[in-house]
Amino acid sequence: MPRTTRDLISTVREIIGILPVTVFFLSSQVQGGELIVKGPSAEEVVNRMIEMNRSRAARLPQYTSQRLYVVDNRHFAKKAEVAVQESYLNPDGKDLKVVSATGSPFIQHNVIDKLIEAEIEATRDENRDQTHITPQNYRFRFLRTEEINDHSCYVLEVTPKVPKKYLMRGRIWVDVAEFAIVRMEGSPAKNPSFWTRKVHFVRRYEKHGPFWLPSSLESESEILIAGTSTLKIEYFAYQIGAEAVSANERTLSPSQEFVDGRPRP
Repeated sequence: MPRTTRDLISTVREIIGILPVTVFFLSSQVQGGELIVKGPSAEEVVNRMIEMNRSRAARLPQYTSQRLYVVDNRHFAKKAEVAVQESYLNPDGKDLKVVSATGSPFIQHNVIDKLIEAEIEATRDENRDQTHITPQNYRFRFLRTEEINDHSCYVLEVTPKVPKKYLMRGRIWVDVAEFAIVRMEGSPAKNPSFWTRKVHFVRRYEKHGPFWLPSSLESESEILIAGTSTLKIEYFAYQIGAEAVSANERTLSPSQEFVDGRPRP
């Protein structure tokens, strides 16, 4: 396999892996007769976020969703689109089924299939600790409060303690009311290869009932010789709980199924 192709695959695999799934009482004090209101510390935000994430994960029984992967390399004029159905069951994990594919077979098999394998690999027990946004993996710095997509959010800078695979360097936006991540933006903590000059990604989340689930991922990589490559994933048609059971019964016959990160012929 050409080196530039291996670099592209390595880059998008690590971006996919980065991916991780109450109200504070504000403190105040009076200075010179003026009331000064302070927000929570980065530590308070992160601790509450971890607590709420655990609670939501424990209450999420199962769901199904659909995805559209689009990979485009303008330098080689190659593009591929792959539609995927996801089935998640707590605590067993997820299965991903490819239901349709168009465009470059090379990108389909050597990039998108590898992305799917990498995502499931990143959720396995031995890798799970690497993907969590926790004090064990990161240092946090409170930056500001900001409105994003009609949500008031705490913006935190995240810096990896060790440049491990699947960790990120950048910022997270945490919903003020529910302490769920609304947006992640940054780059991999560890450069995928010498030939990859720059990687930037943005991942967004949306609320479905009481649960916050991915809505989109956009990534752009600058790779020597291969030029700019883009990856986009849209997540949609979520069905949760009993609705997911019904949706599974209507599942299309897949052209390929991934179980435990391995393609089934």
